[in-house]
Amino acid sequence: GNPEEQLRSQQFFQVLEACTTQLPANQGRLFLMREWLELSSDEICKELALTPTNLYVQLHRARLRLRACLALTWFMNGSA
Repeated sequence: GNPEEQLRSQQFFQVLEACTTQLPANQGRLFLMREWLELSSDEICKELALTPTNLYVQLHRARLRLRACLALTWFMNGSA
């Protein structure tokens, strides 16, 4: 593919990973389990003894924090 596009993609995932590490530990773990490990909500709830409602609230909060972090570190810097 396009080398510039690949570099930009690599840089984006580095920024995303840095933003993920800034999440509260529990939210970061839930986000990684759901989005990167692709575990189902049921699997996560069983493993961590969470209610589905609590899982969705925590994932929503994690996504909001990630969006804010990416807005500051990626999109505002003109990297996009």
